[in-house]
Amino acid sequence: MTLVIAKIAHLPHPHIHELLLDPYLPVAPGCRTLFTVLNRVVMDLKARMRVLSDFQSQMIIVRKQLMGMVEDDERHKIEDNPIMNLPHIDLLEAVIVLEEFCKELAAIAFVKHHTSSSR
Repeated sequence: MTLVIAKIAHLPHPHIHELLLDPYLPVAPGCRTLFTVLNRVVMDLKARMRVLSDFQSQMIIVRKQLMGMVEDDERHKIEDNPIMNLPHIDLLEAVIVLEEFCKELAAIAFVKHHTSSSR
């Protein structure tokens, strides 16, 4: 889904750009934009992260594992590690996907801004 939204954000249409990339777009009460949805998701994730102890080290382990950067000796430690057996692994992976999606949207907005300002 994130790939589809990112591809749509690339389109050079001003309304699409506003709807997807402008956090200050005035909308009617109750109307959702990508910014409001992402903001709600981030607030929910922040609340859930407070419950996890040692969140940063868990994120590092999961990030390494997702990138395939886990060495064989680390792989043995991770299999024995209770962190990898927690039900929170889905939450940690979701945080990483959200981070990467936000980076991609920021890069699209950056390129679009510099392209339009150089004309």
